[in-house]
Amino acid sequence: MTSPGPETLACVRRVAAALLPDSLELGVGLAARIVRRQPELTRPDVHELIVASCQANCNALLDGLIRSVPMHAVAPTVEVRQHTRALVQRGLSLPTVMRAYRVGAQYWNELWVASIGPHLTEGTDAVAVAQAGTSFVFGWLDEVSERLAEEYHDEAERLARERSLAQVEDVRRALSEPDLDVAALGSRLGYNLAGRHVAFVFRHQSTGPDASVRQLIGAISTARPLVVRVDMETTWCWVPSATVPTTVPAPTGSLVAAHGRPGRGLAGFRESHHEALSALRVAELSGRGAGTLTRYDDVAVAAVCSADPDWCRRFVRAELGALAADTDTARQVRTTLETFFAANSNFRATAARLGLHHNTVRYRLERAEQLLDRAPADRRLALELALHLASRLGPWALETG
Repeated sequence: MTSPGPETLACVRRVAAALLPDSLELGVGLAARIVRRQPELTRPDVHELIVASCQANCNALLDGLIRSVPMHAVAPTVEVRQHTRALVQRGLSLPTVMRAYRVGAQYWNELWVASIGPHLTEGTDAVAVAQAGTSFVFGWLDEVSERLAEEYHDEAERLARERSLAQVEDVRRALSEPDLDVAALGSRLGYNLAGRHVAFVFRHQSTGPDASVRQLIGAISTARPLVVRVDMETTWCWVPSATVPTTVPAPTGSLVAAHGRPGRGLAGFRESHHEALSALRVAELSGRGAGTLTRYDDVAVAAVCSADPDWCRRFVRAELGALAADTDTARQVRTTLETFFAANSNFRATAARLGLHHNTVRYRLERAEQLLDRAPADRRLALELALHLASRLGPWALETG
């Protein structure tokens, strides 16, 4: 399409200038058309914004037509951007907002074509004036829509961050404050704090999206969980315990996961979370990598003992002595001795469990006594605990940890 000539542009400016004094009224008419097409915009708080936005856009359109503003210079005004952010705050979706702009463009084109007649002069091409005005409106719509979509996304992300921060603060209050209105807090969180729950903790070994968290939670339960991302590396989660299977699948991606035992009410909410954190600490101390899930029940003793990490390591090394070496030989002897205790000190039962000849078991137990520099039966409780911690915490708890 060729650019409008001087006569056409002059007529465009006359038509726009004639409409400008009525821009507020035009904005009301434009808003009425939009609301008729989109009844979801009839809410009083939204309708007021729609009218104000339409009036601001009418002024911007007419100003652009009067000044023949080139398309590359077209941009939504500060007022229009503020109205868009306010619409986001009131819960309007981006498709709803963009549809309103398309309906508005149709209204403007009809208005423009109907308004040019009285302003034509001899020799002025009415079709060219109509085309110039409608082309500007469609170009303006393209430019403004793209920039307002960016404004919409920015505001939606800001609100999401604020909601997330508020949710994390509410969860921290649920975990720590002594006097709470449990029902009110649960209502804000969208989660029944008075029910039964199992707490999970996820550690992200990358800063990517939470798809793997959502995938695992979806595999665990169809009930609505409470999920909060507390920092770039950590997500906390509570799932109604009645829906949690006895065997929870391991996570995918870059997650290390742990969960506590089921608990009821606010006390159970807190205790299960504490257990999940403790289980995760054991997982991290023992070097468990991505794709692992640790149950508190499986590591409860190690979790309690490693609450003071320095004490835990000193205890293991003191009780095991040379048997604390992080070598294959020492590991075989520790495993044999731990299995022997679990088998009620029965050589043949120990051999059967390990798939070894009973003479091999005897040899390893003799080796254990040499490395311990005492009979295994001496201080047996402390020795069994040290062996348990060594097997659960691995190299971290041993001599070279």
